[in-house]
Amino acid sequence: MLFWTIPSLLGTVLSVYMSFYAVKRIPAPTGPYVVALGAAMAWWCAMQWAGLLWHNIEYRYLTSQMQYLGIASVPVLWLSTALSYCGYSAFLSRWYPLLWLVPVLTIAVAFSNELHGLLWSDFDLSASGPGLLIDYGPWFRANTAFSYTMVLAGTVLVAVRIGLAPLYRWRLLTVLVAPTLVLAINLPFVLGSRYLPIDPTPIGFVIAAAVMLMASRRRLFSTVPVARRLTVDNISDGLVVIDNAGNIVDFNPVASKILDVWQAGIGKPLPGELADKLRSDSQGHADIILADGRCLDVRVSDLTTKDDARTGRVILLRDVTQERVAQQKLIAAEVEMRALNEQLQTIANTDELTQLANRRRLYEVLTTEWSRANRYQRPLSIILFDFDHFKRVNDTYGHQVGDEVLKKASSRLSEITRPEDVPARHGGEEFALLLPETDLEKAVEVAIKVHRALSVLEYTDPGGNIFAVTISVGVASKEARDKSQDSLIARADRAMYETKKTGRNGVSMAQGDTVLRFTS
Repeated sequence: MLFWTIPSLLGTVLSVYMSFYAVKRIPAPTGPYVVALGAAMAWWCAMQWAGLLWHNIEYRYLTSQMQYLGIASVPVLWLSTALSYCGYSAFLSRWYPLLWLVPVLTIAVAFSNELHGLLWSDFDLSASGPGLLIDYGPWFRANTAFSYTMVLAGTVLVAVRIGLAPLYRWRLLTVLVAPTLVLAINLPFVLGSRYLPIDPTPIGFVIAAAVMLMASRRRLFSTVPVARRLTVDNISDGLVVIDNAGNIVDFNPVASKILDVWQAGIGKPLPGELADKLRSDSQGHADIILADGRCLDVRVSDLTTKDDARTGRVILLRDVTQERVAQQKLIAAEVEMRALNEQLQTIANTDELTQLANRRRLYEVLTTEWSRANRYQRPLSIILFDFDHFKRVNDTYGHQVGDEVLKKASSRLSEITRPEDVPARHGGEEFALLLPETDLEKAVEVAIKVHRALSVLEYTDPGGNIFAVTISVGVASKEARDKSQDSLIARADRAMYETKKTGRNGVSMAQGDTVLRFTS
């Protein structure tokens, strides 16, 4: 008979050791529940081996009743351990008294069984060994169903929270193996099989406690896997882990929503266009357009060992469809805005009638070129001219014809000037031509060229008659004594008015205080 006390005695020792280990090594909130769980398992086992010490009906009945203090408590404590480990401490605190309702009733039923027989309808000693001959009542079956439900619920909860990632599979295995062993050993006995003369459940506790202790030494109750699972589940990006064969190892709810990987499932190939895009060994960041038009921002990283051997890949996914659409709209708006700004800039710098640079633009460029000419000691010239007797043209033919004269002459002026030159409407019928990198001699040549080109233009009046309009031209170049660009403009203006005073229709040059008219 003493032989059959060994399994339950070992179960007691290992369970007590597990409680002491939890006190020192497993932090709150999980630690206290593990301590209580170990104590309940130890009590269950202790009452069994204590009962086997004396084969007396009253004594065995009492120890069996005492045993229910542990039998009723273990399932609830296992579920409590699971809830606290998975971060449901608030839920546990709120509903903890309710979880103990059935265990408390079971203990009460066990200690009052003589009155009603709900737990044991018949209880007797076996004549052939240390076992007991028991007929179980209805409450025994109710409590068994409740206990199995609690154990299975806690096991599934922890398993789901830890997840199926390869890094934590040994922890998942521990969580599944320990309670499953106890249930597997206990279930045949509950169903009436008597393959051992005693209740074999404490033998399951011996194995389960040993497994739990070994796992605890490897930080089974560390918050890392649960923290990892909670983090992965709650990040805003989709996450998929695949192995080297391209099969899914893990994923979070966001990835499931984006790619419908739930239907593919763990261990199956990655579905859809993403698999085609990831056939290469490259890592990095790219946008992938799915068949349904969605745009995914995809980041791929390798999972490697300490030896840099790749064991799989981590894929981060983000649906950026709306973001990319917004970006495209923003880019289009920026292009349109840039075009509008350029158009406005052109309008601000261009004379509406002649499409030449306006006075503002002329002086803006002149200021820049003046500074450059001073800095690098480079030549700079300007030509001013206006149309002779232009008021007569307006009075005789009308302002519309006068406008056509200015437009046609401006078009011709643009044709005969260099790209770096700046032809501009200076005001009214007066025009200017800024000549960077041009000395006075060359400026005079350009002025004569302009005079000849514009003076031979022919215009048509409303009656179909042909007429021409001559111009008076003045030209000047930057001189060392000039204090500002105004001096240059003033000399060119003086030269132009010298042309007008000497009969119009010609070119005059101003140099210093001298003004010289040329024959064109």
